[in-house]
Formats: sequence, structure tokens, C-alpha cells
Amino acid sequence: MSTARFTPTPLAKARRHSAAVLVVGALLLALTGPRVVAAESFVVIVNSSVPGASVHRADLAAVFMKKAVRWGDGSPASPVDQSGTSPVRRAFSDAVLQMPVTGVLQYWQRQLLSPSAQLRIPIVKGSDAEVLAYVAKTGGAVGYVTVGATLPPGLKAIAIVD
Repeated sequence: MSTARFTPTPLAKARRHSAAVLVVGALLLALTGPRVVAAESFVVIVNSSVPGASVHRADLAAVFMKKAVRWGDGSPASPVDQSGTSPVRRAFSDAVLQMPVTGVLQYWQRQLLSPSAQLRIPIVKGSDAEVLAYVAKTGGAVGYVTVGATLPPGLKAIAIVD
């Protein structure tokens, strides 16, 4: 007596494989928790008045896009950008805002041309030294500088988590 052997269809194999990948991915995410955004070419700095040692990438992006104007504790947030041609701004925009500098500039042009525009674009400084000085003297300020920049008193570096 011969027995019939079941051969799964390619679609059934693909579904089983997809389900296994999803389960493994969910387990890895659950085990690792929030992931720190790799920022190899910049460091996010805040005035020491800003509470906490980390910030979610989406929250930081909202502050720089002026979609959020206050920190979690209710204090005003004051973002400062670097020059549009700066390599550190390019790295920050790509990693945190998840768009190129030209996309950010186009966003601000649209906002400023809007009839209901009440937003002010972030202050722009021309160098790490100018950003460090502004953030140090301005409560609630946040900026970014090149990795390796020496932080003066009144500033702290914060981690970005996704």
C-alpha cells in the first residue's frame, strides 16, 4: 500500500517563512528595546536646563520642525540649526529629520508661504562654536555639533533613541 505524500505549495511555503520572520523580528525587538540612533558624525547637545539624558528621534524631529515647541516638562524648546551647507547639518537632517537638507528648506518655504504661518524657523548658526555658545546661554535650547567638540559648562550631550 502506498501513501500519498503532501507537498506544500510555494505560496504555503512563503506564508510559513513570512510568519517565522515576523516572529523572530518581534522577539528581537522585544529583547532589545528602544534602539539608539547611530550618530557617528554629530552629537545632540542641550542646555543643562533640559531634563533627561535621551530623546526619542521623532520628538527631536518635531522640535526641529517646530511641530513641538515645548519639552516634555512643558518648558520652551529652542532649536538651533547649522548652515545649510554644513556636513554636520546634512548628517543630522538625514538621521533625525529623515530628509535631506533641501527637503527641510522646502518644508520651511511652504510653511512661511502658508497664509496661516505663525511659525518661526529655527535659528541658524555658522559653526560648532556658535551653536555651543547659543545653547549654553539659552534655556531649553537644543542643537548639534561635530563629534569630538568640547562641551563647555552649561551643556550636556543627549542620546537619540528610536
